[in-house]
Amino acid sequence: MAAKKPHMDVLTAVPEWANSTAIAQLLGKGTRRVQQLTQDGVLVTEVPPGGGARKYKTCETVQRYLAHIEERAQQTSDSTRQQELELKKLEAEVALKESQGALHKLKTAIAEGKYLDTHQASEELTEFMEVFRRFVFAISARMAGSLHGVADTATVRSLETSLQKDLDAMLQSFVDAASSIPGEGGGL
Repeated sequence: MAAKKPHMDVLTAVPEWANSTAIAQLLGKGTRRVQQLTQDGVLVTEVPPGGGARKYKTCETVQRYLAHIEERAQQTSDSTRQQELELKKLEAEVALKESQGALHKLKTAIAEGKYLDTHQASEELTEFMEVFRRFVFAISARMAGSLHGVADTATVRSLETSLQKDLDAMLQSFVDAASSIPGEGGGL
């Protein structure tokens, strides 16, 4: 005995035409929902051959309902994707506006003289430190010249050497402090 094809069993088990109650049971929906889907044009009724009340072509109706569900799912997915893209666009616009605001504040602060060009500031600091260094090194010689004739030469020389060592140590501590600042170069 040859086995029947399962496809044929299903088609012979399902009637070709069905009323709204049978379609509602097949779809797992209420009769009112089937009627609403019919009014919305998702499902259609026809007069069966031989006349009688309008009915649904069973297989065609189930297929139409499945297509409708798939379409709604796709629309929902597309809508969700569109909302995500809109949200990302808004976030990007907010970030752009914030960065433009920060840039404007920075430009205003620069125009008001609150910031200096780092290269220019570095050059000016180097120039100042060189002038300051010469001034400091000249202190001991000026002091020695002022004491000449008041104290003996050995005492003046000793004071000049001691003062020079103290000034050198002070300048070196400035150099060391500047060298320890991140991003700053040391040296006089």
